[in-house]
Amino acid sequence: MSKAKSVVITVILALAVAVAAFFAAISFPVANNVKRLNSIASNISLGADFTGYAYATVYPKGVLTAEEYGTLNEDKQSGYDKVGGLYVDRETHSDVDRLKADVAADAEILNRRFGQKGYSSYSVAVVDGISIKLSVPTNFSRAAYLNNDENTRSSALSVASAALSSMSAYGNLTLRTTDTSISMKDESGNSITYDVTKRGSDEWVEKAQVNGSKTYSLADGEDAAEFFKSITSRSVGSNAIITFNLTKEGREKFYELTTRAASSSSHSIYFFVGDRQLVNYTCEEAVNVKSVSLSSSDAATAQNSAITMNSVVNGGELKVDYKDIDSVLTSSATGGDNSSLFAFIACLLVLVGLIVLLCVKYKKLGAVTSFISVIFALVELYALYLLNIQVTFAVIIVSMLCLALFVISNAIVFAEVRRITDGGRIIQAAIKDAYKNVLMTITDMHIVLVVVAILLATVGVGEVAACGLIAVIGVVASYVLYWFNRFMWYVESSPEKDKFGFAGIKRVIEDD
Repeated sequence: MSKAKSVVITVILALAVAVAAFFAAISFPVANNVKRLNSIASNISLGADFTGYAYATVYPKGVLTAEEYGTLNEDKQSGYDKVGGLYVDRETHSDVDRLKADVAADAEILNRRFGQKGYSSYSVAVVDGISIKLSVPTNFSRAAYLNNDENTRSSALSVASAALSSMSAYGNLTLRTTDTSISMKDESGNSITYDVTKRGSDEWVEKAQVNGSKTYSLADGEDAAEFFKSITSRSVGSNAIITFNLTKEGREKFYELTTRAASSSSHSIYFFVGDRQLVNYTCEEAVNVKSVSLSSSDAATAQNSAITMNSVVNGGELKVDYKDIDSVLTSSATGGDNSSLFAFIACLLVLVGLIVLLCVKYKKLGAVTSFISVIFALVELYALYLLNIQVTFAVIIVSMLCLALFVISNAIVFAEVRRITDGGRIIQAAIKDAYKNVLMTITDMHIVLVVVAILLATVGVGEVAACGLIAVIGVVASYVLYWFNRFMWYVESSPEKDKFGFAGIKRVIEDD
């Protein structure tokens, strides 16, 4: 390759990497300092280690905080007993020990529910024996944590709040309608009108509403949980789906209910857990299938609804009626306010140290490999952002190990080149033979690691799955850039007269 071509390729790549690195690491104000353009690094979702938890405490109805208790007059205060830092209404909860046992049982149920969310970390803790504190990662980016991105911060808090609210829903599963009457035809074609308001008794009818309208049970007061084997969710791209697997009895009953819903004016079946609506199913005709799949607005909503309903279906109904969550609070980062900044600086120092080591050991070849290492780091950084992988200390360690894999792979082939040249071969032949000799070693190493990473990403949950996903990307990037480094070796060494010196190799020629 000519020197001109080598320079052109190098300049184009250097400019591309410089632009990518600038947007990856630099934040700056725009539009006359009215708006701030945050870097890719500052927009990556971070775990609780770096941005803390979103949390709320749920209190049973009839239980007051000290602040709420203080607003009561003396006559009303006399009806409460103090338990820890809380106050219990004796009329609502005459047996405090029973309340404590029920709250402890509910904490176990909530722990199982939140455990299915796949969080990198979370907490379900009983407070004062009669309340439960729920904590989930805020999933803030650094920009959101520092209030430099209000939209992202608000969005993340909304997601966390929805999870805390949906997952703590109390009550049984009911299928409901807003129609007060449904007109149908029997097998003979005669018109039949059902007065829905009189079909069975339902204690939730006054509280469970849709857009201000009362709702009524479609299932004649039957336990709708008996209709379903399980309820699951999955997301494919931007589509989120909730799947209801019906029992034999449930299939028959669901056919009956969808027949009524299809004949109603709303054409809707609302799925409620207690007084909280989780799903809305619109049907134009009766459904007679083993499983029903419904689309949801987003993956988080689908997952929250499916986990909560599946818990109720499988005997995980909460024993205590809790107050609605009024607000969600946030805590400081468990690792300190600047832990994410320190982690980023530590990663940069590792990269710089690696660059120095490569340049000292392999001269200009080391500089080329260092340049590819920077590309590798950018690939992983952009992957974390684009795939919305929540970064924790474990994810950072896995990313660093993937970078080490790339460097070690190249070190292996460099050592082989040195060995062959020591045997008297010219550098071009040594490079060709070295890559051929270590081909299976490098390929096998990457195949094994990518298989392990795929297993972690697909079988694991939460932090394990995140580590698996970034490992898949890192291993694939390592292998691809390993061969790209070979190409850049050729590009950069072609104009060089001393190709041994380019690779930091001193060829020893013995006299005859």
